Amino acid sequence: MSETINIDRFTRLKQSIVGTLAANQLPGLADYLAGEACEINYSLTGSLRVSLDGSQERRVKCIIYGWILLSDPITLAAVRHPLDIQSSLVLVKDESELPPLENESALEDYIVCGDQMLIAARIEEEILLNLPAQAINRREMLQMHADDRKPAKQSPQPQGKDVQPAGDGNKILPFARLADLKAALSKK
Repeated sequence: MSETINIDRFTRLKQSIVGTLAANQLPGLADYLAGEACEINYSLTGSLRVSLDGSQERRVKCIIYGWILLSDPITLAAVRHPLDIQSSLVLVKDESELPPLENESALEDYIVCGDQMLIAARIEEEILLNLPAQAINRREMLQMHADDRKPAKQSPQPQGKDVQPAGDGNKILPFARLADLKAALSKK
């Protein structure tokens, strides 16, 4: 889905858009999903607020509800995760318009957005920001398991008279090694 909204028009005319999305329309979410089944409903509503100094703030209220399938962190079984997201976004054209962090309200988020907004990308980002902390990134999990299956790097085996053959490899005799170290130190 590449549906976009014109931010200036959307906020100035106080427009709304309502829709649904499928999991395959949110590729950035794919690594976290335990299956394609989902119900993702959204509503975006624009508004324009004029401040006391005469400047205008473009705003979008974003509501997302429904459910997605995530992996349970213990059993790795697919579990329905409810979506109930409400966010108030203040859209600025570039980073110079962002207020200092200490002046930002906890009730609204400032985001840099040009003249157009991709609906699916905005919904995807809101869902990603609201995933539970224990949500499993399946790609990272598979990579970790692949790394666990790789043979461990063997450290170089010491050579010399203190190495004796053993049934499963080489064994270092600690007292022989200590004697070698003392001899090396006495030569200095």
